[in-house]
Amino acid sequence: MSDLNIIDGYKKIHEQELLTLHYSMFEYKNLPGTVDPLYIEQYLQNPEPDSYCGWWRLNESETSPGFPAGSLIVTPATLTTELNPYGEGSGVICITRNGHSRTFDRYGDEVVLGFNSILHTPCDDIKIDSLTLAEIDLSIMYLIRYTRLYPIFKAADEKTREKIITAFKNMELGVPLTIIDKPLLEDLGIESQSIQTETLTNPELSKTIQFTAKLREDIKRWHYTKYGQTINATTKLAQETVDEVNSSVSSSLIIPLSMLAARRKMIEEVNAKFGTDIQVDFSGAWRAEVTRYENNSGEPSIDGTEDQEEAAAENEEVTADEENETGRDPEESNAGESV
Repeated sequence: MSDLNIIDGYKKIHEQELLTLHYSMFEYKNLPGTVDPLYIEQYLQNPEPDSYCGWWRLNESETSPGFPAGSLIVTPATLTTELNPYGEGSGVICITRNGHSRTFDRYGDEVVLGFNSILHTPCDDIKIDSLTLAEIDLSIMYLIRYTRLYPIFKAADEKTREKIITAFKNMELGVPLTIIDKPLLEDLGIESQSIQTETLTNPELSKTIQFTAKLREDIKRWHYTKYGQTINATTKLAQETVDEVNSSVSSSLIIPLSMLAARRKMIEEVNAKFGTDIQVDFSGAWRAEVTRYENNSGEPSIDGTEDQEEAAAENEEVTADEENETGRDPEESNAGESV
């Protein structure tokens, strides 16, 4: 197997791990049955094809089993070449995986265009860091091979070679071969001299493995920290203090908070245009990091979650007050007034 094939295998392994990390950052509630959160995150974070997510409803010609007309779906989206004053495409092209294509007015009511972050960019570093980790894995593999103490035995003829091989096979079976007298040495064809060997490996390279493994862990830890998971190293060359770990929490939340804000804006538009009640928030692991930072910093809410909850609670109180005053459901009252 060539080095390229080995690196490709390692790269796929690391990509799967990092994608699992990324795709589990957010939780969606009240999604329609035709919208899978996996595809939302895939279209937003993966740099292929364009990292835009389009929300739209199927028409009659686009239906399929389980997806009747009117179904709300998400697809990869790209912008048209008709530019607005900011140089952005004013149209949205959405293409399903079973071959249907629709072009929408970006500012119309039939589509919502979602972005991964405030910069409208995907997570390109997933593939870059996966490749870097794969290269490090290949280096570690070769370092392990070349640190083995594996001498090369010199044999002047086939008879000597066979005797050496037999001796090692016997050793594997627990029957070591010990040469103790001159006649046996002469029988091996080497007279009174010992068997000569050459060592092509270097056990001293084992020291390098530690530093290479540390680099591998650092690359992975840097990626996790960048996206909000401040994990400690297990092969530390220097100890980190509690304050150092806590101080890194705020910086590690910058990108996740930007990603959450972009998703909340997207879901707000989806709810307004399609009459849904979808919600999005950090998943448990990221929510724990936010809570940890809020507790350490004394800030009440760094992502607006508490503000949203307070607003929802106030709305419920207003609704309850209206019911108490009129004795009727507010919606019924409004309906009667409009009639």
